[in-house]
Amino acid sequence: MSPLIRGAVRLCGGAALALFVAVSCSVNQTIYINNDGSGTLAMHAEVTKLMHDYLASLAEVAGTPGFMSGGKIFDAASIKKDFGSRPGLTVRKAVTPTADSLDLELAFSSIRDVFTADATLTSAGALLYSESGGKKTLKMHLDRTNYTQLSALFPMLNDPVFTGMGPQVKDTITDDEYLEMIRFSLGDDGPGLLRKSFITLTIDPEGEILSQSGGSVSGGAVAFRIPLLRLLVLDKPLDYSMTYR
Repeated sequence: MSPLIRGAVRLCGGAALALFVAVSCSVNQTIYINNDGSGTLAMHAEVTKLMHDYLASLAEVAGTPGFMSGGKIFDAASIKKDFGSRPGLTVRKAVTPTADSLDLELAFSSIRDVFTADATLTSAGALLYSESGGKKTLKMHLDRTNYTQLSALFPMLNDPVFTGMGPQVKDTITDDEYLEMIRFSLGDDGPGLLRKSFITLTIDPEGEILSQSGGSVSGGAVAFRIPLLRLLVLDKPLDYSMTYR
């Protein structure tokens, strides 16, 4: 298999981060945090028909019939079962309004536990939580060395279709090369779609926001808008944080 074709296959897995990230896929997540540390996470994810057809073809070639069962991108039942088995999490809703979309709502008893419960993630430095003098800080750090650890948080990355497709530790791929792979896989419209693709994560604490890095503050919440191309290439680390009380 040529490097170009290998790259075209790999790109789909990198886009699976956060369970649903893919080229021409919109992902919006909002985390509400109460003063006692409890809260909710609401997520809506949706892919275009172009991406749906591409993932279906990839699953067929990979010989993984479980993936995209019934023609659906998201397996709501499996997602509900996985998150429902985690201590401190309650699944309020996990539904697929259409074959290409998912609505997910979780309740958590402690934001500290959400960020510290998985030792794999904390030791890799991907998610960090700290408190000092009444101030609470949430941090997310992504690089090529800790990307694979995120499968502990996002089980879809363990699917055979996606295994090994994300950014590799010794990768030297550039933005232009990745865009060329997108063009090869999805056609001339692919690069434009990728450049317009973002993951939006909004964190809305009940308290006062003291500082943040990598996002913007509006209406008492911090919105982190992460370009998908940056996530897929990861030639430079991505760092996001907020401090509140």
